[in-house]
Amino acid sequence: MEILKDFGINPILIIAQIVNFLIILYVLKRFLYKPVLEVIKKRENSIKEGLKQAEEARVLMEKTAVREREVIKKAQEESRKLLEETKKQRDEVLKATEVSAQKRAEQILSEAKKQITFETSKAQKELSMRVSGLAVEFLQKSVAELFSKEDQEVIIKGAITKIKKRVD
Repeated sequence: MEILKDFGINPILIIAQIVNFLIILYVLKRFLYKPVLEVIKKRENSIKEGLKQAEEARVLMEKTAVREREVIKKAQEESRKLLEETKKQRDEVLKATEVSAQKRAEQILSEAKKQITFETSKAQKELSMRVSGLAVEFLQKSVAELFSKEDQEVIIKGAITKIKKRVD
């Protein structure tokens, strides 16, 4: 023990310091180390959970991106088909309209020809009637000087009958 005294070490103080150290170690372990360790474990677990959720979100985003591309591709294909179908329908409607317009034009042309024929026939009859009237008047004036009244009536009636046959 003398060696300890020579170095200035007091064994009672060393024992007291060891006991104090053990008490402080126990208090720190019980009240500080365990709660800090629990907080660290909680943080570690929450970080692991966050990483797991991030990985799940990444996988979900990849699946969503693939599905989105498929939906876009499908929508583009459907829109292309719809455009083609619409073009076909437009062409069919145009052809049907063209045929209908052509039939209507032919019908109008046919009706116009009939109307022209009717109007021409009517005009010819009117002209024939006027010419007949003029011919009868001319005949009356010409026959008046040459024939008697009875002969004039016979000639005029015969002429009118012939003219009516030609007009009809």
